[in-house]
Amino acid sequence: MQVVFHVSSGDVADWKHAVRNVRNLVDDDDGVDVDDVVLLANGDAIWLFEAGAPLSERIRGLGSTGVRCVGCRNALRAQDIAKSDLLSNVDLVPAGVSELARLQDEGYAYLKVP
Repeated sequence: MQVVFHVSSGDVADWKHAVRNVRNLVDDDDGVDVDDVVLLANGDAIWLFEAGAPLSERIRGLGSTGVRCVGCRNALRAQDIAKSDLLSNVDLVPAGVSELARLQDEGYAYLKVP
């Protein structure tokens, strides 16, 4: 199974909720067999991926579990964040909504968090 988690909120409590859900899925040895997990942030949630953000260590740690962190380049520009300000394990796509549609078309389960 392939899963994409989508977070767009700028609220840190929502970020915690999203990261906790990702970890729960990845750490669940008795659950579904997961081949690929993506955490995609767009809109105000792009701040989640900034180095030094409140959850940056948790986001960095997701990389060691195989979770792909994906940020929206449009959101980066809208929030005036430089790519160099992001964590090293974050990949960028031109538009988060387009990437979400593409992943769903490829069969990814879509989970909007929160």
